[in-house]
Amino acid sequence: MKLFLFAALLTGLCAAARGDTITLKDGTKLEGEITGEMEGMALVKTQYGSLTINKNDIFSRSTGTAATVPVSTQAAEQTQLTFKTVKPDTSTTLEVYYDGPVIIATETFSSGVMIGLAGALKDGTYSQYYDSGALKIIKTILNGKINGTFKAFFENGTAQTEAQYANGVFDGPVIIRGDTGTLQFEQSFKNGVPNGWFRQYDAQGAVKTETLYADGMVIDNPKWTEQKPERAKEPETESMATAKTLHLARGERITFYLDNKYVARLHLDRQLNITGKDGKAPDGIVKVYSPDGKLKKEFVFENNEVKTLRVYEPGGPLKAEYAYQKEKAVKK
Repeated sequence: MKLFLFAALLTGLCAAARGDTITLKDGTKLEGEITGEMEGMALVKTQYGSLTINKNDIFSRSTGTAATVPVSTQAAEQTQLTFKTVKPDTSTTLEVYYDGPVIIATETFSSGVMIGLAGALKDGTYSQYYDSGALKIIKTILNGKINGTFKAFFENGTAQTEAQYANGVFDGPVIIRGDTGTLQFEQSFKNGVPNGWFRQYDAQGAVKTETLYADGMVIDNPKWTEQKPERAKEPETESMATAKTLHLARGERITFYLDNKYVARLHLDRQLNITGKDGKAPDGIVKVYSPDGKLKKEFVFENNEVKTLRVYEPGGPLKAEYAYQKEKAVKK
C-alpha cells in the first residue's frame, strides 16, 4: 500500500458523526469520507487529515457511523500502536503510524531528513512487523519524539540494532550486530553527537578499528598509558629513532635507524626473547608500525638495554607488556 500525504487538516473536535469505513487490501481501515477521485487516486478526508490512496488498494467501502477505537489502559494501547514504512519513490519515505487499524499520523522523510508530520503521535511504544509476523522494530515515542531504547531485529529474531535515545537524538550506546549475532559496530553518543569510543569489529568479533570522540571531535592518538598511574612514575621520552621489522622463520629482526642511518639491531624469537643484538640504540621509546601505519610495538631503551616492550592489537589497545631479565621476556 502506498499512502501519500495530501494535507494536514486536523479536526479533532468537529469530526463528522457519519462517514465511510474504507478497508484496504492489507487490512488497514480508514474512517472518513471520500471527497474526490482523479487519475486512479482517491482523496479521503479523516479526522486526522486528508490522505490520497491508490484506488486499487481499496478492498471494500461501507457507510456508517465513524467509530473510535477504545483504549482503556496503557497496556492495551501499547499492543495496538504500530507503524509501517512506505517508500513511494526512491528519495521519499513515509512512516505511517496506527492505533489499531486507524492511521493516526504520518511522518514524511526526504533523503533521510524529516520534512513533515501530519496527525498526532500518541505517547507509547510502537512496533513494526515483517510480512511473516516477526517483530522488526520497537521504539517508544514521548512528546512526538523517540525516547528510551530503540531495538531492531532480523527476521530470524536476532537483535540487529540497539540504541538509546533522548528527545529524538542518540544519547548513550548504539550497538549493531550481524544476522548471526556477531558484534559489528558500537559507538557512544551524548546529546546526539559522538562522545566516547567508536569501535568496528571483524567477523570473529575482535576489535578491528577504534576511534575516541569527545563532544563530536576525534581525539588523535589516545595515550593508553595515561590509564595506568603506575607508568606515570616512569618518565619516558620518545626517541628520534625509527624501526623496521623483518619476519624470520623463528622470530623477527628489528633494525633501528637514526636520521636514516643504522644504529642498532635486535633479534627476537617467537616468545619475544632477545636472541641477538648489536649496535647502540638511543634512550627512549621507539615505536614499531605495521605496513599500513598501525602501531604494533613500543621498545623502551635505557643504557642500550631493552627496559620494556609493549605489544598492541593492530592499531588498537595494549595487548601485553614485558620486562626483560637476562634477555628473557617476562610478562608484567
